[in-house]
Amino acid sequence: MSNWYFIEDKKALSPSLNMAIDEYLFNLCHDKSIGFFRIYSWDRPSFSIGVSQKVSKVINLNYIEENQFGFVRRVTGGKTVLHNDEITYSIVSSEEKFFRDNDLYKSYSLIADIILKTLINSGIDAVLSEGSSSLLSRSNNPCFSFPTPNEIEVGGKKIVGSAQKRDKHALLQHGSIPLSMDFKLYSAGTGFSERALRQSMTTVRDVSTIRKDLLIKNFYISFEEFVGKNIIKYEYSEKDRIEIRSLAKKYESEKWNLNL
Repeated sequence: MSNWYFIEDKKALSPSLNMAIDEYLFNLCHDKSIGFFRIYSWDRPSFSIGVSQKVSKVINLNYIEENQFGFVRRVTGGKTVLHNDEITYSIVSSEEKFFRDNDLYKSYSLIADIILKTLINSGIDAVLSEGSSSLLSRSNNPCFSFPTPNEIEVGGKKIVGSAQKRDKHALLQHGSIPLSMDFKLYSAGTGFSERALRQSMTTVRDVSTIRKDLLIKNFYISFEEFVGKNIIKYEYSEKDRIEIRSLAKKYESEKWNLNL
């Protein structure tokens, strides 16, 4: 019997619900050896920041609030991301394939291989990045302003951004595959140069005409081939929904989002 489940949230959700679902699945993986592959989207342009980032240094919160864009602090690390026209994924696992037999670096690499295969099978000439200066990883620059090792590039520009959390029991990795990018918005929300963003990142629509649904299908196929098992569609129970809504309150709170 498969211990892998697939979730595609067809309805675009709020930043707090999206992050609550990912954390809820992460918590489920603490109870048994299980894995989830989730695809989702956002109900409005939203900025997410890494768990250890200081708000005042990485986003223009006044601009975001004045324009009623979304904002949330992730439970994972990484840098500031603008979620808008994109495919957002999460992989959550406590089973052997990604977690028990592999450390953070190796599991990150395995997931990158799946995404790379997805893009190549979609006709996109993608490659794994060799990374960039460690100074950039310690900077306040946005996520898509530089690649880290085992992230994915097309034509020398970053096309996928991902971040991971793990403890002794499970891992959660989620990430963004932009279909297009509002560079002016990303720049205004982060205070980072629009020109520099255009030079450092690209999007699916910049390099391909593939439809979103076909790209998701190819992602699913690549993932299922890698885990070597049939993936069962997961349906949220009423208990799931109640606990997710409760957890979403954390991601709506200033105590969590503005704690640094």
